[in-house]
Amino acid sequence: MPHHTDKTPNATIIVSARERFSLAVRSLNTLISATRAPYDLIYIDAGSPKGVASELRRICAEHGFTYHRIDHYLSPAQSRNRGHHMAGTKYAVFVENDVFVADNWLAPLIDCAEQTDAEVVQPLICQGAPLHSEIHHGGGNFTNDFDGFFNGPVVARRLADRHFLHQGKKVGDVALARSETQVCETHCMLVRRDTFERFGDFDEKMPYSKDHVDFSISVWAKGGRIMLESTSIATVCHPDSAHPLEAMDLPLFILRWSPKWQRESLDYFRKKWGLQADPYFDKYAKQKNWRYHDNVVLPTVRKVPFVGSSHKVQKMASVAMLPFVSAAGTRLGNRHAARTANWNSREIQ
Repeated sequence: MPHHTDKTPNATIIVSARERFSLAVRSLNTLISATRAPYDLIYIDAGSPKGVASELRRICAEHGFTYHRIDHYLSPAQSRNRGHHMAGTKYAVFVENDVFVADNWLAPLIDCAEQTDAEVVQPLICQGAPLHSEIHHGGGNFTNDFDGFFNGPVVARRLADRHFLHQGKKVGDVALARSETQVCETHCMLVRRDTFERFGDFDEKMPYSKDHVDFSISVWAKGGRIMLESTSIATVCHPDSAHPLEAMDLPLFILRWSPKWQRESLDYFRKKWGLQADPYFDKYAKQKNWRYHDNVVLPTVRKVPFVGSSHKVQKMASVAMLPFVSAAGTRLGNRHAARTANWNSREIQ
């Protein structure tokens, strides 16, 4: 049944991919069952496999949603920008396709925005299984000196590694309330659409590593405000034993976490905010392959009969396989960059 009612929606949910497709259909079905009307929904489907695309298209048609298909991958920033440009409501609510929302999650976000006039509102974001039980992001800070970051010397700016307050704790063990947060997560968040008119779009030159921090700094830098609404809950399902990557996910995942693209994003981020002197970034040069190692190499090796459980074999396989996975990420990244340039040139014409 279509989701529309006699009431006029004031929020458009925009769904897009982060790093995989295998959870997309389940995520969308959960979103529909947990969200109370009225609302609009725009599904940005950039490059999902044919079977997934067919099912997403069918679900959107059944419920009166807008399904927008692009046959090649988009970065998360590109997808979000396409989505909010197509929306016509007061609020744009961004949900990634590996997120499962809890019942009645949307209304508290809207209520918080209405009552606080915040430009951005984020739910309490949990992680893993069982759903809605372990905290991933319950607010966070991008700096220990908020006033100094914006009003002090640019060369003295420093990031703080406190983006994920309460991460790993059980929801029932932490007392949370509606509050300001320096950092929001892009897994799920509500944004006033006129924010983009005043502040600009998501920065497509910073599409990967630390894009959530970049967006958060941009909001605060331009006079905006970000709130955490803890009565709204959503869970992001990163690849793990409960929600492993499937074969269909590998091309997008390898592209999304290409070490080359991560480095380019971080270099741009540092220059954009005058953070060249900040030692915060040093450790990331050493960690650029951990997602490949944990989510591609190790699960592959562990499937090998008899030897897959050997830590020695796993270590040897990592050394042997990681360069090939990284090279694949570079090739996919270069191909995507060429396609994006071609697409942008056609848009201009």
